[in-house]
Amino acid sequence: MGSEVRGLDARCRDVLASVVAAHIRSAAPVSSRQLEKEGGFGLSSASIRNAMADLEDLGFLTHPHVSAGRVPTDLGYRTFVSDLMTARTPTPEERRAIERELGSTAIELDRFVAAASRLLSRLTGEAAVVVAPDAGRFVLRSVHFARVSESRLLVVQVSDTGLVETRVIDSAEEFTPAELEAVSRRLTADYAGRSLAEARRLLLEALLEEKVRFDAALRRTLELGRRAFSGGPADDPGLVVEGAEHLLEKPEYQRNVDGLRKMLHAFDERARLVRLLTDCLTAPGTSVVIGGESPLTDETQSAVVVHTWTADGRIAGAVGVIGPRRLEYSRIVPLVEEVGRSVTRRLSEARP
Repeated sequence: MGSEVRGLDARCRDVLASVVAAHIRSAAPVSSRQLEKEGGFGLSSASIRNAMADLEDLGFLTHPHVSAGRVPTDLGYRTFVSDLMTARTPTPEERRAIERELGSTAIELDRFVAAASRLLSRLTGEAAVVVAPDAGRFVLRSVHFARVSESRLLVVQVSDTGLVETRVIDSAEEFTPAELEAVSRRLTADYAGRSLAEARRLLLEALLEEKVRFDAALRRTLELGRRAFSGGPADDPGLVVEGAEHLLEKPEYQRNVDGLRKMLHAFDERARLVRLLTDCLTAPGTSVVIGGESPLTDETQSAVVVHTWTADGRIAGAVGVIGPRRLEYSRIVPLVEEVGRSVTRRLSEARP
């Protein structure tokens, strides 16, 4: 229990939890009379009103204008999430949907990340975000080449966590299938266990060595490896946003067009959103960021619920939702955690 809630008596804790829950449902200020009608307190409207006034004095609640009811502050939401809410376990139908969609999707980086984001957005009714491994986390297990046309090669990079990244590169040089197989074996042997960024740096250094000038086959191998390891997951954090249209349905953003514009701009800009999610990758498990707890959520009056996924015991990415501070935390936090755990299991199963 946090230090803030420890200073509240049972009456104030119950009233705070009820105000937050009612505001999450309605998106409107909550009055003492409304809480009295909903019942469950055994208190008069005046007693509830006094408790709400105490909570406002302590910074847990505020009111939009003098005649309005109360709404939660960032502290009120934080206390609710950390100490007062009762999490709702995902339903059997939700769990079956997670298993069906993530269990049947190939562990290819782009497709898998998109499937996880799309699924979470549909289950929560919020915008979903997924950030996949960057260059520091995509560690090479193997690389393979295949010709797809006269001047183009397919590159298949497999990470040590089982993620697969495929892309096509141009190649003016002729390579027989046997030569491509030999290049694949050589690069896998030399660079497996290294991040793509590290492999690229080592390849550039190797190309400058004296012996490469006199070994045409080695130079061709290294040059092909340099092109294969340039771009892809080493340069793109793999951010996917699905369901941004859900924001248009939120009363907060219907009343606050500037806030909606800032949120959509953050999706387009990507860098600030990636930075926020990357900050959540420093510790395993679930992170909830509300309002003023980060520059982005403060500016957009939003909240983010993120769960990291792991591979081989280390953090490999994160999945979550972003929306107004009035997220349905008791339902969304368990769903985000369930999807995050499913991603971890799926990656573990993909390992040889």
